[in-house]
Amino acid sequence: MLFGKAYIKLASKNEHKFGDTMNKNTTYIVVAVLVVVIVVGVAGYYLLANQGEQPSPTPTPPPAVPVSEATSIQFVVNETTTATGDLVVYEFACKDLNGATEVIRVDMDLGDAGSFSYIIDTGEQKSWMMMESEWYDSNFEEDCVTYGTLFHDFVDKLIAEGDDTTDVSYSTDDASYVITCIATNPELDESLFTTD
Repeated sequence: MLFGKAYIKLASKNEHKFGDTMNKNTTYIVVAVLVVVIVVGVAGYYLLANQGEQPSPTPTPPPAVPVSEATSIQFVVNETTTATGDLVVYEFACKDLNGATEVIRVDMDLGDAGSFSYIIDTGEQKSWMMMESEWYDSNFEEDCVTYGTLFHDFVDKLIAEGDDTTDVSYSTDDASYVITCIATNPELDESLFTTD
């Protein structure tokens, strides 16, 4: 009988260990299932809650107005002299392009020679030049011939080379030119055209 009691004790010990392992495994499975259910539930809630808030697509900008139809324009010209390699940077802005009250602003960076600005107002028949941050009256007729003609030559080149806002590069015997940063009908700040 002694043998029988020992067997029963051993068997009940093994059962107890098997049951403990079963309980631990079951607990792990239940916890894992609960975590999955919670994660899926939270994700589902966010998807349903944000369903009506779709990100709006980036609007496609309207096509640029052709240069020939623009009433205002702005662009930059890099002029490199062939013989010396000197660079002059022109920044042009114009309102009422080709109109009776056309006003042209040109800012020139001549490198070591300094920077200058001109405003040519065809409606007022006046022009001004800025040197060292001060505006001075200038010679309207000379400025029209020098800078007005230069500006309109660049505008004509833009029209001849595609009539759009694509950069234009070309060369002459004396220099090479890159016309860039072209904007037709931009919103130009009035301060560009005043001497105040």
